[in-house]
Amino acid sequence: MIKKDNTSSKVNAPRQEVKKRKIKNSSKKNELNSPLLLVVNKKHPLPSDYNPYHGDVSGNNSNGTGLKPEVNEAKKKMITAMRQKGFPISDNVSGYRSYEYQKSLYDNYVQESGQQQADTFSARPGYSDHQTSLAFDLLGTNGQLPTDDNMYSWLQNNAYKYGFIIRFPRGETKSTGYIGEEWHIRYIGVKFATEMHDKKITTLEKLTHISGGDYNSNKNDDIQALSEQKKISN
Repeated sequence: MIKKDNTSSKVNAPRQEVKKRKIKNSSKKNELNSPLLLVVNKKHPLPSDYNPYHGDVSGNNSNGTGLKPEVNEAKKKMITAMRQKGFPISDNVSGYRSYEYQKSLYDNYVQESGQQQADTFSARPGYSDHQTSLAFDLLGTNGQLPTDDNMYSWLQNNAYKYGFIIRFPRGETKSTGYIGEEWHIRYIGVKFATEMHDKKITTLEKLTHISGGDYNSNKNDDIQALSEQKKISN
């Protein structure tokens, strides 16, 4: 009887497994290349003229102008749901901010608090998540930023249903570069927001594996946010 030689199949098996993993990882990278996952932080700025939905460059676009249309619609639905739960949230938000408008805000904060302190809660111009057209700050009906613990808990457990995350959750300064801001809401779509919720992934940096934290000491080490996003698929 001639014995069948299984050596070849045994050798090929690990190669096939590696190939499967590469295909799976490549698929995941392409998935993470979604424009909804644009990461703008202290190491990844946007061009100064980035304004894809033509927001007013001189204000905070409180009516949602300048936001991606699907973000604006999802925003309205979530605010309605929050009101139904008894949270006094306004229709107005602090939405798209241009480079120029962010500069005026940041400069004022630096004057009031000093640069070191201002950098913990305000982005330098060009480094603001608000300029993505995917983010906004909730406002209370009193016109102030809401800091209610119950609202924070509700957002953690429900924002994903509308495609949102808390962009700067409490206790994640090392990852995001900022102190907790439960009012700062970022749209990434229901699919990715659900993934973050279900897998308990706390920040956009951790989902995309894009570096965060504090500013680079040398601006030449910065990577443009739009370029970094393209690299994910390579």
